[in-house]
Amino acid sequence: MREQATDTRTHDPEEVTATIQAGHFWRLVPEWVPRDFVEPTRELALRVERGLRAWAS
Repeated sequence: MREQATDTRTHDPEEVTATIQAGHFWRLVPEWVPRDFVEPTRELALRVERGLRAWAS
């Protein structure tokens, strides 16, 4: 008998919102991602642009 993993992801917006509000979202995010909101800077926009251009080419 083959074992099959169960997909626990949800597409229910209310469940996703509850998960994020309970603080469980951050356990899925790499440690290097900032946990606080920071005002976007020009340097950040340029970095994102370079990344998108590299990805698109």
